[in-house]
Amino acid sequence: MTDHRPTPTAVVDAPALHVYIVDDDEGVRHSLAALLLAGGHVAEPFESGADFLARADLSRPGCVLLDLRMDGMSGLQVFDAMRQRGSVLKTVFLSAHGELASAVAAVKQGAVDWLEKPCDEATLLAAVHRAATLSQEVAVHTQRRALLMERWTALSPRQQEVARLLATGISSKEAARALAQRDPERPIDPRTVDTHRSAIFLKLDIRSSHELGMLVEDLGLSRTPP
Repeated sequence: MTDHRPTPTAVVDAPALHVYIVDDDEGVRHSLAALLLAGGHVAEPFESGADFLARADLSRPGCVLLDLRMDGMSGLQVFDAMRQRGSVLKTVFLSAHGELASAVAAVKQGAVDWLEKPCDEATLLAAVHRAATLSQEVAVHTQRRALLMERWTALSPRQQEVARLLATGISSKEAARALAQRDPERPIDPRTVDTHRSAIFLKLDIRSSHELGMLVEDLGLSRTPP
């Protein structure tokens, strides 16, 4: 088979990857599955986008080889559904001749790559490996973010308020002053802020205001809710 781009170096001794094949052409599904299995990977074929969305584990890291044009749901519709569900899977689109515009648009929307059928085997395996690696990174980030958000919600409303202030790098004295200005009927002294600081660091498993600042920024929690 040939491809429209230069053939990269094949991935050597790569770990087993979980790859979904979504294509309504049975011959394509079988040939891709055989190639992936020969490479030591796990291949799971689906003949339609609806079937894939209904049965695949979208929270599991891996790669999706997704045909752009299929009966029923198109590849782009499946791709949009995956994004709406927050899937950590990464997509490599398979396109036929004449679908360049759609394929490029898909990459701009977050797909890892697109390959024109028929595609070179080494190019395909390299794209799959790249997509699966990115998917694993996304999964790790998503899990970490969920853990941090769980820890954040364990803080009391007052601790969250104090945490947002301390995350800006101000002192306990300045935080106490800011809190008193916001709510004069509930004054707070710097020692109480220090007590909150200790509890916040313990619950969030952090050791500095710098770490707190990065956490608040990463979680998008810098603004006090109304």
